[in-house]
Amino acid sequence: MSFDLIVFGKKLLRCRDNLHLSQTEVSVKIGISIPRLKKLEEGLEMPSGDEVLIFADFYKQDYQFFITNDIKSAIDKVQILYRKHGAEFSKQDRWIIQEFLYLCECEQQVFELTKFSELKFDFTPKGDYYKMHGIHAALELRRMLNLKPDDLIIDIYGLFRKLGIHIFRRKLQNSSISGLFINHPRAGKCILVNYDEDIYRQNFTVAHEVGHAIFDFKEDINISFNNWDKHDLREIRANTFASNFLIPKEIMSKRVGIQWNKHVVINLAKQLKINIQPLIISLMQEKLIDESTYYELKSIKIPMIDKVDPELQNLSDKRYESKSKLLEKGLSQFYVQACYRAYSDGLISSQRLAEMFLEDEGGLRSLLSQYNFYLSYEH
Repeated sequence: MSFDLIVFGKKLLRCRDNLHLSQTEVSVKIGISIPRLKKLEEGLEMPSGDEVLIFADFYKQDYQFFITNDIKSAIDKVQILYRKHGAEFSKQDRWIIQEFLYLCECEQQVFELTKFSELKFDFTPKGDYYKMHGIHAALELRRMLNLKPDDLIIDIYGLFRKLGIHIFRRKLQNSSISGLFINHPRAGKCILVNYDEDIYRQNFTVAHEVGHAIFDFKEDINISFNNWDKHDLREIRANTFASNFLIPKEIMSKRVGIQWNKHVVINLAKQLKINIQPLIISLMQEKLIDESTYYELKSIKIPMIDKVDPELQNLSDKRYESKSKLLEKGLSQFYVQACYRAYSDGLISSQRLAEMFLEDEGGLRSLLSQYNFYLSYEH
């Protein structure tokens, strides 16, 4: 099969457009002259092997994506996202989205290499009552995950990753975006949570996006805003799923007859690792509080210092700081350990491991040292 220069050039152009970069910006970052870049994008000249690798590394794509049509990419879905909501994403946020998709592809590769055993959860909604879809799916998923009706959730991210969903957290400049779901053509179900949000809000967001992954995966893409359309049935269903997964009715029914004051509400919210608002909404829906009590409790805030990130529990101040910086890059402990396992089993090289961590070799050593991991030739 001959190399198609026109197709190659169009792929380069699409990648650059998705990131809202000019030819000058790309030229400066990758060291390829503007005239040469222009000719490559127009399909007028043949790229060298090194240039293909440079583009693949820069645009965070599999190099084979540029030279064949056999490798699937999320580029089409990203273009759909930006056609619908392009004004919502700054250049920095677009870059974060691209790195997020790259991390999802890397994690999927690791899953396949290490034969990761994911739990299959298939839920078929019945009827047209969307709220009931969310309630039933939450109950069934809790049962499948062996959660008792009144069990508290310690690590929401760890639970959902058992389903093989790729979950990453990154700080977005646009604070109105809470989360994003993309059904990646290679990696499958992928969720991005805005790490700039309140910790407890993030817990609800990831459950909300999992709701979209369960119900709306055929839609390919869903973006969740803080100020969402209260008439959007898909958002209502995802919210209902999140609420019922995180706040089981059995937990509230055990407290029938108690006085729902500030102290009680804060204590329960901290146990559930959620903010006050979703809790008191659930209490009112279960008729455990009336409307006047709801408005009395609505202004309560849990101090930030009391909120513990489920992926950063039981760490010293120093380790908390270093691990939180890794989380900002999307590198959770789950992801780091999974990738390192693939490396230690001889399934990927140290160079590939560094790429998966968005690092060079020097940065790789520093990162691994935080987990007491080492490269094989350093033992």
